[in-house]
Amino acid sequence: MGEQDYWQRFWKRRLSRRRVLRGALWGGAGLAAAAVVGCSGGNESTSGTPTASPGASPTARTPLASATAGTPSPVGSRGGTLHLMGVEAFPSDTLDPHQTLFGPAYSAHSAVFSKVLRYESIEDGLIVPDLAIAMPEMPDELTYIVRLRPGVRFQQPSKALGGSPSAEEQAIGGRELTAEDVKYSFERQANENSPARALFVRAYQFGVIESMRVVDPLTLEIRTKRPIAPFLHFLANTNAFVVAKEVVDKSDQMNRPAAMIGTGPFIWKEQIALQVMRMVRNPDWFGWDEPELDRPYIDGYESLFIYDDASIEAAFRTKKLDSAFQVSNGQWVIDLRQQEPDLISADSGFSAYVKTNFVVDQAPYSDFNLRKAIHLATDRRQIVDTLWQGYGRPQGPVSWLLKRWALPEEELLKLPGYRVGTQERQEDEQEARRLYEAAGSPDLKITFGDQPGYVPAFAPQYKRKLEEVLGAKVEYKVWPYATINAEKARGTVPFTWEYDNGWIELDDWVYPYFHSQSSANVSHVSDPQLDSLLDAQRAAFDFEERQQLGYEIQRYLLENVLAQLDYASYYMLWMAWPYYKNFRPASFFGNSFHLANAWLDRSNPVWGSRA
Repeated sequence: MGEQDYWQRFWKRRLSRRRVLRGALWGGAGLAAAAVVGCSGGNESTSGTPTASPGASPTARTPLASATAGTPSPVGSRGGTLHLMGVEAFPSDTLDPHQTLFGPAYSAHSAVFSKVLRYESIEDGLIVPDLAIAMPEMPDELTYIVRLRPGVRFQQPSKALGGSPSAEEQAIGGRELTAEDVKYSFERQANENSPARALFVRAYQFGVIESMRVVDPLTLEIRTKRPIAPFLHFLANTNAFVVAKEVVDKSDQMNRPAAMIGTGPFIWKEQIALQVMRMVRNPDWFGWDEPELDRPYIDGYESLFIYDDASIEAAFRTKKLDSAFQVSNGQWVIDLRQQEPDLISADSGFSAYVKTNFVVDQAPYSDFNLRKAIHLATDRRQIVDTLWQGYGRPQGPVSWLLKRWALPEEELLKLPGYRVGTQERQEDEQEARRLYEAAGSPDLKITFGDQPGYVPAFAPQYKRKLEEVLGAKVEYKVWPYATINAEKARGTVPFTWEYDNGWIELDDWVYPYFHSQSSANVSHVSDPQLDSLLDAQRAAFDFEERQQLGYEIQRYLLENVLAQLDYASYYMLWMAWPYYKNFRPASFFGNSFHLANAWLDRSNPVWGSRA
């Protein structure tokens, strides 16, 4: 059986056995993601003219039929608090939106802070205005003229929460957002003199800016040092939030709840660690050129920290949750869908994945033979089956969700380390043992992340696998991610096994982690040929040229670098009660602003039994 056929037949067996998964079936490129879909239907309109970042697929330039408001909330159905599951209440590395590496943290940020542009469809590369009144003008390949919406004001939390305004709120005073705020937010991240310089992990994006000039209070002219094909993407990227200078302290940080004051649709109410994140409606939100809709429709939302399948199932069945998905075992979702046929159901891949990072200038992991031995010894099918009960898929250097950029599946699954046939696995394991011995058979010490729970739970099994295949002596420890990230910066954890967020564009996946000049290159990769390829994809404004460069980069990483081993990502089997309108499951962190369109239909028969 071929490798690609194995994964296709695996899912077809699963689908035919249960016959209830509602989603796209495997095709030539695999299961089509159902991410960011409007499950309630309804035509919508975009504000401004949508476009794609240069170098994106030409098909992304056509306007999306469903873009913003979805089905409008009728009179009498406004209000109420939406109850969701998630890990936004997990204490992250930092609350600073320009510094955090934690996906759930910037999901919360995305409800509070706005950006110049935003993604309406990540899969299609479709970018639309957010704070901008229209897409930036480009008189040439170096210049971007950003015109902001008038009347966008910073939040005043005390108006929604009651009580006295904080010092931060008083400092801002509910003033209008201006071009100076955008300029400051970008300069802050690229400032080499900042006392927090090492914490701005996305400096590699804003460091491409040569100059910014405030033309008038609502107009900013940006010039880049060289042509940068994904620059519009940088303005729309997950963490490209615009902040007020007044909330940044003397150490150039805003790591405190009181600093969470933006211009987005929701106001930060409270985060109770490991319990709940609460957001409330921003009554002064600018609403993407549709103020007559008076969004958000809901009074707010709660993200409940529930992260085991039994507790999620119990909460969803009793309607303490309005939507849910499985953590590792999807069987309860399958069963519930059979019992409740009116549920809204959607199955989608998720960009988060599990991976290994090596520090490649430290022995013994400076030896490419050793890194390749570990790559070949790792059984990705075992990871998918153990972590997610088979609801997953092997991953290359770019997420398969980004079908425009990911290495073609038929190619990936023929490569050593990704093959699953019995004979091919035997060949890979034999080669892994040979390479390990050629590297001197060193002892291996692995640092596992502590979340989600299935990551440290898998550590003993992974240890045994390496011991069996390589004949190695293997030790491991489990650390919190904040500790891992801090020690990565110091180079003291040269072999990690982690969960990571996943990203939304080709450049996100390859440039920051492998370019020798990038602030996020924690593996310490320094390869002139790879640098040249990474620079070339940034300069390629033609989609097909950039796509081919992306493929070449991924092949080079797999054949010559292996500083990061990308293992697998998972499928989320979503459900929502039918009273949850404009339900929009997401395949990526950082899209909570879409909850501005959500509303609760009290006329739905199921609503009467809601908790």
